[in-house]
Amino acid sequence: MEIQQTNESVLASNGSGGLDGMLLGNMAVAMNFTAETMDTSDGLQYGYRLKNDTYVGALGDILQYRSDVSFNIRFMKYYDTQDIEFLHPIYSDQLCVLSPKSLEIPQWLAIFLCFHPYVWVSFVTIGFVGGYCWYILRQWALRKVRRYRFRLLKGDNAPYSVLSIELWLVLLGASSTHLPRRMVERLLLAAFLIANVIISGTFQGTLTTAFSTKSYYKDINTLSALDKSGLPIGTSSRSLLDIFGNDALSPLYQSLKGKLRILDESARHRAAFRRDMCCIERHSDVHLIINTEFIGTNGLPMLHVIDECPRMYSLAYIVRKGWPFAPLFNAAIYRFIEAGLSKKWYADTEEALIMQKRIQQMMVQSEEPALRKLTMTDMQTSFYIMALGMLISLSASAGYRSVGKRDWCLMNKEKRNPSRINGLEGDNDNDGCGTQSGSVTTDGIYHRTDFSSDVADVLAISRYRIDPIKIRMCSSEERRLEALEELLNEETPYVAATC
Repeated sequence: MEIQQTNESVLASNGSGGLDGMLLGNMAVAMNFTAETMDTSDGLQYGYRLKNDTYVGALGDILQYRSDVSFNIRFMKYYDTQDIEFLHPIYSDQLCVLSPKSLEIPQWLAIFLCFHPYVWVSFVTIGFVGGYCWYILRQWALRKVRRYRFRLLKGDNAPYSVLSIELWLVLLGASSTHLPRRMVERLLLAAFLIANVIISGTFQGTLTTAFSTKSYYKDINTLSALDKSGLPIGTSSRSLLDIFGNDALSPLYQSLKGKLRILDESARHRAAFRRDMCCIERHSDVHLIINTEFIGTNGLPMLHVIDECPRMYSLAYIVRKGWPFAPLFNAAIYRFIEAGLSKKWYADTEEALIMQKRIQQMMVQSEEPALRKLTMTDMQTSFYIMALGMLISLSASAGYRSVGKRDWCLMNKEKRNPSRINGLEGDNDNDGCGTQSGSVTTDGIYHRTDFSSDVADVLAISRYRIDPIKIRMCSSEERRLEALEELLNEETPYVAATC
């Protein structure tokens, strides 16, 4: 029965479709009249007033008696004439701005943008602050160790930078080489280990999502963001130039109104494919337009609806002012609206058109699987980071090598004079680049004027059975005196150091 009634309405409207065609056909059947349909005489759809006070489009056809009623629904507003009137409103709709859909974020950049910058800053700050707290607690604990002359443990003299790096390793779930042995440090590390469960889980889960799914830049969702983007707003209808109002405009609406452009081409097509401007559409038509005309090859829309719409209108059909059949048409339209038929016809039309477009797309291109395997392309960022780190480390190593070799040659070119320090005699007739010499004084202490390696020190102590002393490598006579004074004031033997 429904199919038969639909066929009758289509035939009564001379093959017109959509909500307008369904309303016209059903009104023709209900009111028993024959509809004669025509296109606009000048090819313009809605029409407007020219500067010479003539009207074009459907508006001109109505005023010039070429047509009795325009069954092309339009906004209920002033069209620069008092000679038309509107039939009963069909529905209300918003007038919205469509912007180009945001582009896909490159895979190498997606892992850095998957977190807000505040999250990265917080993570780095936690590492520095936590490492500083660890360092302070360790120094506080070492005060007790020095007071009671306890033996120092391995890692007690670790600097602040090392502890910060170790704490970052703990936060990332890696192993640490400086595990604390005192209770105050263990309590701090236990707190960070508990935080690691949340931080590392969130971090790894978000990175997995960034690798396995496609992410996009942020879309324009407000009129303020649209104004900041600098994109012009195009339309082919002059009647939409008042979308941002006429008088008493806010600074934002004044700026947006200055971006309006009248085009001779489709503003929707230009916004979707050339991506250099926005367009204006009714909110109720956006879903249909995007899903039937502007779906990319990846199945995603090419246009985005800005959430903040500047205008809302009621929509209706127009007739000449005083048209005698207007009350009958209003009564029929009122019955259709109260029965909910207008909404049903629009939803049916929209669903049929979208389904037809989907079938055509499926016949042309195969659908990509929802799940896919990770490839080397997805993991390219990690290799880029590794290569960059290796390049920086090699450059730093080459720089250290060249600077160190230059300083070593300059140091060895300095002439050293014989010295006698607290009964210790030493002589150095070497230029610093040959073999090293040493002597044992009468009091049994081995004194070297230059040192080539720590192995020579160990051999000297074991061979001459001298008393355990600290051996320091010094390049100047003044520094030797300072080092020897430090040795005499220190208590712990068997410690080798360099100056």
